[in-house]
Amino acid sequence: MNTPLFAFLTFILIASSSVFANSFNAGERHKHTSNVLNEQREVQILLPESYGFDTNTSYPVIYLLDGEYNFHGVSGMLDLMANKGQLIPDVILVAISDKGTDKYRQYMTPNDLTAPRKPGDKGKASEFQQYLQTELKPFIEKNYRTADTSVLVGHSIGGLFVLNALLERPNSFTHYVATSPSLWLNDHAFVKKAAPLLAKAKHEKVNLYLALGDETRMGQYRFIDVLDDLQPGSIQWQFKHYPDENHNSVGLIALRGALKSMFSGWFVPETKLNQLSDPDTLIEHYARLKQEFGIHQPIPTPSMRAAIRYFYRNDKVIELESFLTKVSQKVPASESGFIMMAASYAGHFDSPQSALNLMLEKSERYKNSVEYVKAIAGIYEKLSNSKRANVYYRSALELAQKQNANQWQINIINAKIAATNS
Repeated sequence: MNTPLFAFLTFILIASSSVFANSFNAGERHKHTSNVLNEQREVQILLPESYGFDTNTSYPVIYLLDGEYNFHGVSGMLDLMANKGQLIPDVILVAISDKGTDKYRQYMTPNDLTAPRKPGDKGKASEFQQYLQTELKPFIEKNYRTADTSVLVGHSIGGLFVLNALLERPNSFTHYVATSPSLWLNDHAFVKKAAPLLAKAKHEKVNLYLALGDETRMGQYRFIDVLDDLQPGSIQWQFKHYPDENHNSVGLIALRGALKSMFSGWFVPETKLNQLSDPDTLIEHYARLKQEFGIHQPIPTPSMRAAIRYFYRNDKVIELESFLTKVSQKVPASESGFIMMAASYAGHFDSPQSALNLMLEKSERYKNSVEYVKAIAGIYEKLSNSKRANVYYRSALELAQKQNANQWQINIINAKIAATNS
């Protein structure tokens, strides 16, 4: 082979590998010893991209069973739903590793049943629930900024574990998601166990999301019949059938639907935002959701845009300053986003200089925000001050790298640095 050509191809392969290696955030792997299970355990913890910016923010936590198997699909979906689509708030993902198929199934099986195709393996779900409740959850809540909302997600035999956890430790989580749970196990023994327990349940209200693919022998409808008959007041439940999905594909789409339902109201469609008659009502809406979800996070960008646009469409720009004061009081995590949006409109309708003045006024407070610093750089660029723009773009890049931002974000900033180099 031609040596220069070979060297070039080798370089391309190495460069490509580096790009792919940096383009996916796999989170951090945590190993710990479980005294309850008497063994080493591992979890993969994926923090939202926004986590490093504002230390006052808090996030719902999703505890994902069979985490090794499900991590890539769920983490990618969350990136689209939360970070990019803003359909739901940002969340922390805790993917729980298994310890091999047999042990995983045993941990997922209720103690009064036996694991699938292993009649000698009595279930150990109670021990695993104890591990989740007394070891893993306290560790996550101590070391990360968690909100009041916690979600347990399981599929197939993991879905059975979720339902059993709901019966045995109902207030361990606020939301339970069980997709295609293996209720057929031991001749549908779980359903027989569930009926008397559900009939006398008096715990705090929790939410249950059930889903099924094109399967016909999972036994889920028998459990739904029990829920229908008893209508337990302590469980707000819903079921969705996905006849065009199979056993392996239904988990991801069902979780997506459950999350949208769980955080209903977070995303406000453009058609409704276009009819906004009072931006104060929008702020009150998100202030209520903040309390309901127990979170402290910025609201979605389209909602901010609609609120600021209202003042310009209705010639009420003079009222904008007092509105921004309400924002800082009612939804303080959104203040930087509203300032950036207001500066964007000021730059268009007034001048880039007025936009810059607005941004610089709070620049010290938001010096750790990649988006805020990048926005200042963009205004300097519009003012034809490439030198100052370059300084701010470089600061944004440093922040993005420190906060482990996605590669696409870093690529954009690098391109801006190149464009503003003197």
